[in-house]
Formats: sequence, C-alpha cells, structure tokens
Amino acid sequence: MQKPDQSELIAELQTLLAEARALQGEHQAQLAPYLGAEGEVAEDHLREWDDARITTAIEASDHLDTLLGQISLLIGPPARMPFTVTVAGRERHDGERPYSFALYATGLDDALHALPGLPTFQRWLREAAELAPDSAEPDVLLVYERCHPGLRAPG
Repeated sequence: MQKPDQSELIAELQTLLAEARALQGEHQAQLAPYLGAEGEVAEDHLREWDDARITTAIEASDHLDTLLGQISLLIGPPARMPFTVTVAGRERHDGERPYSFALYATGLDDALHALPGLPTFQRWLREAAELAPDSAEPDVLLVYERCHPGLRAPG
C-alpha cells in the first residue's frame, strides 16, 4: 500500500477520529439512562450500569484494535531505533555487572525477539552455557529495569 500524501493522510485520520468520537457518543448515550442529575449512578441501577460499562468497554477495545491497525497502515511501520537489552549470567552471583546489548528495534518486544539473532549475544550465551554445570541450563536472567530505548550510559 502506498502512503497517502499529507492532505490525504489528514483526511483519513479525520475520518478515523470522527468514527471514534461517534462511538464515544454512542457509549455515553448507552450509559446516560443510569445516571442521576449530577452524573452519579443511581443505586437501583448499579447492576445495569456495570453491564452496560462492560459491553461498551469490550466494544471500545475492539474498536481500538481496528483503529490502531488502520493508523498503522496509513503511516507505515514504526521506526526502528537503538534499544538496549540487559541480561545477567551466572557471574551475577559473584557481584559482576550484567551485560548490555544494543540493537535496532521498535520496542522491548521487538528487541527481545531480535536479541537471539545477534552474533555477540550468541557468543555470550555459548560462554554462559560453558560455565553451567553439566546438564544444567545456562543461568541467564533478563534485567528488565535496565532495558530501554536508546543506548546505555558509557561505563
């Protein structure tokens, strides 16, 4: 699919926005009968309110999935950027710092999916396996709090 020019893109996005606003209006109209004059839910309508909220939330979630797919088609795939993934091996038990790997990815999930394909990670994993006792899996741990967009600080 060819990307639309800027005016076409704006028109398509306005259409998607109008559809989302229409759905929001429909949901507000579905919930309105259960609200009192000051916007609170009437005690005797709590069960119906909850049922209506669940129904509208499911519909909104489904619409959001569709909306994200349509926007992705309009603007293309997300940009890849430098991403840091940090892992620790058995040496962490001796107080050594974890290892960071830099790669281009669109987010953490993409980076984690691409990490096993990095030659440097494969070499590191082989070395971690050599340090493992016989018949044991390599002792490898993802250090999630040190995984982030961009490159790690030097040092």
